[in-house]
Amino acid sequence: MTNLLVACWAIVAISALSTVQADDAIKQKILELFPQADTNSDGAISDAEEAVVWQQVLKRRPQIDKDGDGTLSDSEKKGLLRMAAKRAKRQPVPTIPEAQSETRDLPKTSPIVSTDSLFSTKEILDETTLDTKVLQDWHSVGATRQKLIEINVADWWPGQDYRIPVRLIVPLEGKAKGFSITGSNAYEGLMEDNRPTEFQAKLLAGGVGVVETHVKAFRQIPGKRGLEQKMMRMFMQDLNPRYTTLWIWSMTLMRATTAAYAETDYFEKGKVAGSGSSKNGISPAVALINDERFTATCSNIAFAYYSPTRRADEKVMDKVEAANEAFFESVRDGGIDLNQERAKIYQRVMVGSKSSKDMRAGSSVDKMQTFADRLWSSACVTENWDRLMERGVDILFQPGTHDYVAYDILWGAQNHPQVPIYYQPGGGHYHTPHIATAKDEQNRKAFLWNHFFGGEPLLSPPTSSHKIDQDRLLVRVSFGEGPQPINGRIWWIYDRAPAGSAPFLHERIPEDQWTDMQLDEKTNAWTAIIPLKEGASRVDFFTNHGNKSNGYQQYLSSPYTRVELSASEPTTARGFNKQPSQRF
Repeated sequence: MTNLLVACWAIVAISALSTVQADDAIKQKILELFPQADTNSDGAISDAEEAVVWQQVLKRRPQIDKDGDGTLSDSEKKGLLRMAAKRAKRQPVPTIPEAQSETRDLPKTSPIVSTDSLFSTKEILDETTLDTKVLQDWHSVGATRQKLIEINVADWWPGQDYRIPVRLIVPLEGKAKGFSITGSNAYEGLMEDNRPTEFQAKLLAGGVGVVETHVKAFRQIPGKRGLEQKMMRMFMQDLNPRYTTLWIWSMTLMRATTAAYAETDYFEKGKVAGSGSSKNGISPAVALINDERFTATCSNIAFAYYSPTRRADEKVMDKVEAANEAFFESVRDGGIDLNQERAKIYQRVMVGSKSSKDMRAGSSVDKMQTFADRLWSSACVTENWDRLMERGVDILFQPGTHDYVAYDILWGAQNHPQVPIYYQPGGGHYHTPHIATAKDEQNRKAFLWNHFFGGEPLLSPPTSSHKIDQDRLLVRVSFGEGPQPINGRIWWIYDRAPAGSAPFLHERIPEDQWTDMQLDEKTNAWTAIIPLKEGASRVDFFTNHGNKSNGYQQYLSSPYTRVELSASEPTTARGFNKQPSQRF
């Protein structure tokens, strides 16, 4: 990831409004900003109508309840209304036509926690601005027909276009209905005819097209060197998220989709599934949120959550920065063996890095808040979950357990256990996976095949529970109804550092801290025993489970779980604690 995304960690909490006649003032502000909340159209917000608004807010963003008491204080409510008022100045809330029924339900995604999108639908869909240049017209390549074009993704800012190649691949006969799309292709490779992989050939044989484009760092794209510095200058003028790599990466996929569907003799409307890793995992997830033509994302080492760490919550950041300071002090003292190259990587990408502090110091609180709010509301699937589920999309995230982009795995599991997740043990940018990581994992193929063709269903997110019994931790994982896994494996790590910090990235899961799980046939639950280490304060664990779907090996994880232990007293028997989807 670039420093632009690291900058998003430098966000501070919204300050509360002054308190004058709090209850009436809050109701009046709700009515002013969101007249649809007045469901009986009596010109006032009742206690019940106000309660519905805040219930929806808490459902969508439980993290805003800072004191964790299940309700919002007047201060928290006023902060949200203040933020909503600022948005209304940028984009007024549409009025509801009088012809509609007098009884109106609030939308499932509360307007208080939604923002104006980073993207313009008109700009995305406008074929006339593609300025398409044909590099290779339609021609036969084996059992396919292919075309290579160059399109203008956007007039990014005045005088700056952004041209990228796109290769379109369809079956030899007939139209492709929908397609699989990715930007993880070398520029030079796009210039040559594609010899489909075995899996691509199966998609094409089933009538699904393939669209390949180029989502890479600017230095890897011919003619784009130096563009990042120009983009940064534009960005720093007013912190406009348009001038970020995240915006142009995601726009590249959406505009490539427009280019494909412009070829009406070769493509017809169908499902559009994006996939890839890092920037090529982030961009299809953002496209899925902002372009309703997209129907699925399979995103590796990519973020999904707007966590307190990603918001740069003050208390969280204090812990992160203390952990970073202690880590590098130990490196200097010789307590931790760390080569200089690895140290430089951590200092560049860790939460609390110098670049994020510089960004925070160079911008006002209000500007940073506005930037972060706009960015993450349009970039995190969990901030748009209800709307995405109503569209019937398919989602799979595959974060490594040691990644600097998808670092908030614990918070995500605690607050959004519904997201299908596969944790690659020890995986992440610059890391080699744990020795016990499954070697036969085919998640992307299993996911895409199921999305386009159905057939055998995929595993659904399981629930887990645990019980401390003297010096052991007993773990159970259940998959409920539906497909059942054929195996299970558990990993654990003690006293892990704060998410995204340098020691969080550096301290590995020991090679011997894993074991295969056993199936309890009476309860149909997978079980394991973790021997607790004397003196440990906490232990984190997660499990992975496999199953064949349509001939491809799928793995899915139980929620990443942290168990607090007592370092000063012997552990005693406790009842099973369900983590986390039965707890939230």
